[in-house]
Amino acid sequence: MSATRAVADFVAGLRYDDLPPHLVQHTKDHILDQLGIQVGVSTKPWLKLAVDYVKGQANHPEASIAGTPEKVSAENAAFANGAFGHGFEMDDVYSPALAHPGPVVVSAAIAVAERDRCSGKALIEAVVAGYEVMGRCGYALSPSQLYRGFHPTSAAGPLGAVAAVGKLTGLDADTLVHGLAISGSFCSGVTECYKSGGEVKRYHGGIAAAGGIRAAALAQLGLTGPATILEGPLGIRAMSDTFTPDVITNGLGERFVVADIWTKKYAANGMIHAPADAVDIIRARRPFEADDVARIAVGSNQHAINEVGSIRKPHDIFGFQFSMNYALALQIVKHGNNFDAYTEENLNDPDIAALAERIFTETDEEVDSWFPEKIGGRVRIEFADGGVEEELVEDCRGTPGNPMSAAELETKARAVASMSMTEAKFDILIAAVRSLETLADVRELGDALRG
Repeated sequence: MSATRAVADFVAGLRYDDLPPHLVQHTKDHILDQLGIQVGVSTKPWLKLAVDYVKGQANHPEASIAGTPEKVSAENAAFANGAFGHGFEMDDVYSPALAHPGPVVVSAAIAVAERDRCSGKALIEAVVAGYEVMGRCGYALSPSQLYRGFHPTSAAGPLGAVAAVGKLTGLDADTLVHGLAISGSFCSGVTECYKSGGEVKRYHGGIAAAGGIRAAALAQLGLTGPATILEGPLGIRAMSDTFTPDVITNGLGERFVVADIWTKKYAANGMIHAPADAVDIIRARRPFEADDVARIAVGSNQHAINEVGSIRKPHDIFGFQFSMNYALALQIVKHGNNFDAYTEENLNDPDIAALAERIFTETDEEVDSWFPEKIGGRVRIEFADGGVEEELVEDCRGTPGNPMSAAELETKARAVASMSMTEAKFDILIAAVRSLETLADVRELGDALRG
């Protein structure tokens, strides 16, 4: 059986009653994490453009945008919410794929579930299916796709979104094959922004989510596509020089991606997290301030050298969140690396800038050997008094090997959402997510999302 057909059969056959309780809990945790992010960052100036764009379209009032009173079409809601969810470097990660499934899959699934008045159980099924397909296909493409300039979230995202939407809309396996095939033509997203800036990368989650909804609708109407999109020589493998199709189907239906998700602690590129944890560990055993530091060497993987090691002097918040030396300088000077630390004031702080000049990122062979399954880091701090401290972190906080508790995830969601929504209103959203399996109509969740 082809990989494409196997995936379509898996999605069509997935049932809520077959999901063990821990998978349901993981799924609800990831939905809450994503919705907290969407609500919190919805007022960022670079993301308000998404709302301005979709409100300019001819919309049926089908689905909700976070923090916006009006409803728009499901496709447009998914676009805006997906941009929100990926818009401030706090969204979840499936490390082997180097991709962020939350903003893509959750945004597409909730928009269509709200439009079609689906149940909460159906939404959980859809999110599990979407994470599985996006994660596995992204894993097959990684890490080569990154070196070729493709962004994993938008490269594999439409495949996950179409799986989630196809599940919600009841597509049979034959139609799902074509939905996956059509979504392959929406798989894209390049990363020149890492070198020369621009905010479009923040929209990749929304672009992928909307693409999956469109692909599912076209397949339902009868459009056909190549039935070997996942394994054929000119299918998605065109984005990778090291394509490994076996990971798409190995253990499919036995080990689930949704149980192996990394939930971010910091509002920064994922390559920065393990070094940031290492700094905290060192600081706990030897307290220090910026003036005590002579030099910091960060050992990471080769991709980190290219992605977060190359932006030595960021000029905007996006670059700030993608600069290893600035992010660690922020961590040391301000004693934190949370979402509220990434401000124009801190970007231009002379103390952060001075310390950043003494922080360097280099390839570490041991850390590089873990990539992409694990994104670790080694930090070596040389102090002005001649002392040296070193720490190696294999599993940073929030990864499957060092997970946050459900209570910690809720605390994060509340803190981020507080940028744009009152605690009382967000409590309603939390209650809807926590009781999702009992909801008869996901519109209740959508109402809470609008606030």
